[in-house]
Amino acid sequence: MNFFKKHLKKIIIISIILVISGFSIYKANANTKTTDITKFNEKKETIVSPKRETIKEEITLTGSVDAATKANLQFQTSGQLAWVGIKVGDKVKKYQAIASLNKEVLKKQLQADFNTYRSALATFDDTQDDYKNEKDNLTLTDDMKRILVRSQNTLDNSVINYELQDLAVKYATLTSPINGIVTDIEQPNSGVNITPASATFSIIDPTSIYFKAQIDQEDVTRVKVGDKTTIILDSFPDKEFTSEVTYISFTPISGQTSTVYEIRFKLTGNDNQNINYRLGMDGDAIISLRQVDNTLTLPSDAVRQDKNEPYVLVKSGDSEVLTKKNVKIGIETDTTVEILEGLSENDQVVISK
Repeated sequence: MNFFKKHLKKIIIISIILVISGFSIYKANANTKTTDITKFNEKKETIVSPKRETIKEEITLTGSVDAATKANLQFQTSGQLAWVGIKVGDKVKKYQAIASLNKEVLKKQLQADFNTYRSALATFDDTQDDYKNEKDNLTLTDDMKRILVRSQNTLDNSVINYELQDLAVKYATLTSPINGIVTDIEQPNSGVNITPASATFSIIDPTSIYFKAQIDQEDVTRVKVGDKTTIILDSFPDKEFTSEVTYISFTPISGQTSTVYEIRFKLTGNDNQNINYRLGMDGDAIISLRQVDNTLTLPSDAVRQDKNEPYVLVKSGDSEVLTKKNVKIGIETDTTVEILEGLSENDQVVISK
């Protein structure tokens, strides 16, 4: 115990010296690591030089062909389906008759309504004659006024019923409101009794086709109506359609897991009279946002990141030592990046093989 107390001061001094020495060694090692020199490895790396070319900022969207003009036709009333004048695949013209209900019953009901109207009109005239003197002398009682009102209402209702039945006769024949192709018929057989919901005839105008896609909320703010677009359909991989954005929905598409909006593009130079392009054909829409000509570019793999600061490794002449150079970048594509500042066409930039 006496020995420990006697040498306590020396022990403390030695401990302090050891701590300081350990810290100095650690700091020296850390400095050595940060100053490691990066050298060119020709087995794993290659040299590229920036080159001048045109670079485009684009958004590619996957979508399909749809049509703007469609019609699903149904009868207004129930009845017996008398005839169907079309089949699936037929071309129809605007106002062409395509199907009809049996009109015999409807016409008889129309005649009955007309007879009811004539009777109501005669009753109305008789009532007016009965109270003509009181009306002329302004001596109508409340009872008389109510009788005249009821007579007028009965006549009005008979006119309405007749007009409704006249419309039923007219609506018993379906006509196409558009030029198009018959794509579906739910009840093609005549002679059966139908309700309005049990017989539907679908017609689509093939010349009204357009390309539609979905665009997410991050990209929708970068696009506007009129932006130039290239459409490539999977069915025609060697053909490109010059197009533009014609519509961007204001509200998002419902039922999606993320917030996306519908965007439409016209298919220019195509009247589709020969039905070469059909609904549902898949493809891509490439929207051109920005284009820069004669600008300096590098492959995307050549640009590295250090704390979100872009840089490249540059080899100088025959030296194997690589220099880190910060760069300012512009447009980025999947394979290429625009170099705005920091490099010239003569620089040797290192890229991994």
